[in-house]
Amino acid sequence: MVKLRGSSAGGHPGWATKRCSVCSRSLVIGEDEVYLCPSCSERYGTYFCSSDARTLHFKCPYCGRSLEPLL
Repeated sequence: MVKLRGSSAGGHPGWATKRCSVCSRSLVIGEDEVYLCPSCSERYGTYFCSSDARTLHFKCPYCGRSLEPLL
């Protein structure tokens, strides 16, 4: 049986890693608190870490809508 390696492997976090739009911190979905704007995340792929979401008062800096936690 062939074993997958690299980014195709099952335990690799590459598919579940996002970047914060403000501070560019690496966020792992499921381990870190990740916030997103429902409208801007579809268009621009914007995600926010918990500290920047607090700084922004849980409002999207692009459209002004409230941020929602992912998962």
